[in-house]
Amino acid sequence: MKEDSAGRVGNPLSKYLHQYLKDGVLTSHHGKNVDDMIVQTARSSYWKNNVDRIKSQMVVILDEKHLPAKVINSPKYIQTAKIGLILPRIITSGTVTRRSVEPTWLTASNAYPDRIGSELKCMVQSPPGYCFVGADVDSQELWIAALMGDSLFVGLHGCTAFGWMTLQGSKINGTDLHSRTANMLGLDREHAKIFNYGRIYGAGQRFAERMLLKFNSKLSKKEAHIKAKNMFLSTKGRKINVSEELGGKRIWHGGSESHMFNKLEQIANDMKPQTPVLGARMSSALEATVVNNDFMTSRVNWVVQSSAVDYLHLMLVCMRWLFSEFHIRGKFCISIHDEVRYLVCEEDKYRAALALQITNLLTRSMFAYKLQFCDLPQSVAFFSSVEIDKCLRKDCKNDCITPSNPRGLQNEYNIS
Repeated sequence: MKEDSAGRVGNPLSKYLHQYLKDGVLTSHHGKNVDDMIVQTARSSYWKNNVDRIKSQMVVILDEKHLPAKVINSPKYIQTAKIGLILPRIITSGTVTRRSVEPTWLTASNAYPDRIGSELKCMVQSPPGYCFVGADVDSQELWIAALMGDSLFVGLHGCTAFGWMTLQGSKINGTDLHSRTANMLGLDREHAKIFNYGRIYGAGQRFAERMLLKFNSKLSKKEAHIKAKNMFLSTKGRKINVSEELGGKRIWHGGSESHMFNKLEQIANDMKPQTPVLGARMSSALEATVVNNDFMTSRVNWVVQSSAVDYLHLMLVCMRWLFSEFHIRGKFCISIHDEVRYLVCEEDKYRAALALQITNLLTRSMFAYKLQFCDLPQSVAFFSSVEIDKCLRKDCKNDCITPSNPRGLQNEYNIS
């Protein structure tokens, strides 16, 4: 349900209305019954939208004779237990940015206490004798974009305001990019993330205004317009003309992220746009010679997103080399956006975790080198944490209690 220019309203039970009821903007003369109806609809929406895809997964149950000896010899192996695997229908390069596409696992929700079925991912558990080892790349796309901006300015890490916030900003002290945006707009940090990533991917001021009205139902349209305008002036800056000696183009100026946007647009407008690290080419259908200045949002988005795919490819190759070189028994399992998970023998889990840290160091070094940097800040060299877990979940400390998993992983599946 969203209001359009004609003032028409869609489904009154939509999740969009939940926030307005919670804030007291909307009420009903039927009282609590309508509120409960909205809450229950929101709770069941994830499962209702995904149940058919989940039940249609290609599941292969393995006979005992096909199981590895490592599984059968594990003291935790139960002969009557069914052990199998899921073969997802994945398109390895399904978007213009070369991202993988798969409708269930690559878009699966994290576990939320008010969302039925959101514990889906953590139902995928490692077999006896094995565990999952993985990590999330910290602020991957923010760092890539900041590195490009720093390379355009004076070629030092953190030499732009955006680059400095990415390297030295602290979530605890409220000095990182998301906390700063949250304070500026009067929102919580999670909502501020949507604004920041949307802006970096090329979304404009009107997008920011819509999001402000959605996240803060007490704002008027005029207030949302002023807040969004001020945010874009302080971050993206404004377009100015430069002299003919400097190319005679219009560039962004005066914002904390101006250099970053200038670099992204410089790459996007190149005659043969390619990622700075692995040299992946943009689709010829989106090149400036074909579309001129059209589709700039998609083209700027391509520069960051496709560079993030380069990051993943470098990580996969490096991990494959380290596993082979040091005889670490494990295989790549899944990557979801900036998150990677490997299925590893229990005895090798700590060496696999070390391999992930070395991989991150080498991958970031490669990015820095390709953008003409000869050093790498320690603050981005290593993962903040590497997860060693028995199931697929965002955080190994999360018990994944949901309406459909009320006892949690610890009590129901003995996963701590």
